[in-house]
Amino acid sequence: MNVILKTTPDNQGEKLYRYFDGKEWVEKWEISDVAAQMAMANHIQELEPIRNKVLAGQLSPLAYHLQTHLFNIKLLSSYTGISKRHIKKHLNPENFNQLDEETLKKYATAFEFSVEELKKV
Repeated sequence: MNVILKTTPDNQGEKLYRYFDGKEWVEKWEISDVAAQMAMANHIQELEPIRNKVLAGQLSPLAYHLQTHLFNIKLLSSYTGISKRHIKKHLNPENFNQLDEETLKKYATAFEFSVEELKKV
């Protein structure tokens, strides 16, 4: 594995790992602990408004799980095979509550938990 050390402008070290996964070369960044802690603090602050909207019935639990897993709609679509357009529709609680078991299982598998957990925040 090739490791290239890069430095950010504020001298926080970041390591770029480059390795061959059997099919292609993959690059993966590892950020410093300080940067990771700052990112996590920001992430937690962003979760609360989304959670409140889910509890108020303005968004489906899918919106919350997208944020907690740091997914975007394009990534979730690639994991589930569900179109981006349908995923956007499923962010609406009325549409989400009408989903069949097969679709719920696709989402639950992508987030690596059960269908019951998918329905909760």
